[in-house]
Amino acid sequence: MHKFTALEKMAAVKRGSTIAIAAADDPSILKAVKKAADQQLASFLLYGDIDRLKRFMQEEALAEEQITCLHASTADRAADMAIEAWKSGKADLLMKGIVSTDVLAGKILKDKSMFKSGSILSQLAIFDIPSYHKLLFLTDAGINIAPSLEVKQKILNNAVTIFMKMHQSEPKVAALAATEKVNPAMPATTDAALLCGMQQRGQLQNCQIDGPLALDVALSAQAAATKKIDSSVAGDADILLVPEIESGNMLYKSFTYAAGAVSASLLVGTKTPVILTSRADDSTSKYYAICFALAAASLA
Repeated sequence: MHKFTALEKMAAVKRGSTIAIAAADDPSILKAVKKAADQQLASFLLYGDIDRLKRFMQEEALAEEQITCLHASTADRAADMAIEAWKSGKADLLMKGIVSTDVLAGKILKDKSMFKSGSILSQLAIFDIPSYHKLLFLTDAGINIAPSLEVKQKILNNAVTIFMKMHQSEPKVAALAATEKVNPAMPATTDAALLCGMQQRGQLQNCQIDGPLALDVALSAQAAATKKIDSSVAGDADILLVPEIESGNMLYKSFTYAAGAVSASLLVGTKTPVILTSRADDSTSKYYAICFALAAASLA
């Protein structure tokens, strides 16, 4: 997890933020909150069942100076309260607890007052994969089911914006498909090729993009050399743009469960990133998701 050390350093720049957590009454959430609070990264508004919240706080020996617990009778109500705190400015960032992603995203989508102009909601994950030489971004594995070319452009713009804020350099983007050849029968390949053409004509800015690229070529210079593919992105991708949600979801979980990666995830396209966690995530991933959001918001 040494690559995530950079996230923690970036998050420290945004000390003083307040994070509202929807349905925070979960032990792994409270463990992540404790680690962030101990480092004084943020203060927290915890919405959920008050008895469970207080019990978990006692178990984690959480000091109350940086924590405010507010009762919500249901996860749905907790989401409403946390979103309202975020929209009203009582909280700088919103975090998903044990409320479902569909419910939280649906509530955000009903009122687009917190959206950036011209943006859409998309999911952006970051991975520390032991076998890869740098942090790797993946989008969109959680929100847009079968994005059109126009939607893919907006998904990519969301990811590039966050990357540029964090790294102050242009990312290398691999538009993924099953092959490097453009095949009209495979929309992922034609969309990837069109995105490359759009980048060459200035319609996609602040990134280098190549595609279609298979995953092996995106992550391995040796695979690219074997396939005789000459690309500045090959073997050195910063962002993987997936063609649809199924491949993105499977790739996300493959990195986590088969490649030993530690991950963190956000909803982006909103004025400040929304911290996205899965109920299956451990407290480490949830802590790094907090760091990811703070790092992504610190230069906004």
